Amino acid sequence: MGLDVFWHSELPDLRSWESLQRTVTESFGDEHDVLMDVVTKLPRKGFPVLAAIDPYGDTVLDSRQCASARAEVQGIPTWRDDSQLVSLEALLSKCSHAPGTYVYVAGD
Repeated sequence: MGLDVFWHSELPDLRSWESLQRTVTESFGDEHDVLMDVVTKLPRKGFPVLAAIDPYGDTVLDSRQCASARAEVQGIPTWRDDSQLVSLEALLSKCSHAPGTYVYVAGD
């Protein structure tokens, strides 16, 4: 369960798992539902990108959205205390500095 987060070297093809695997650069899983809890409880007003992540579907963020989402993660007062949020911030940072790459968040 939980969210799985993938950094892709190009726009991911969501039609097949094999296609997704070809462009994955880095990934991590949220086996304890930490990210799921965070994104479902954030107010949309202060965290528009993170709150728009579909916890039960697929969400793709481009490098500009990743830059915004990274700033939103850094706006969570306790983000550095949680390894999943630290991992998310790091992956968003990498994508935001690499135009043409994407972060794909796979929900349950």
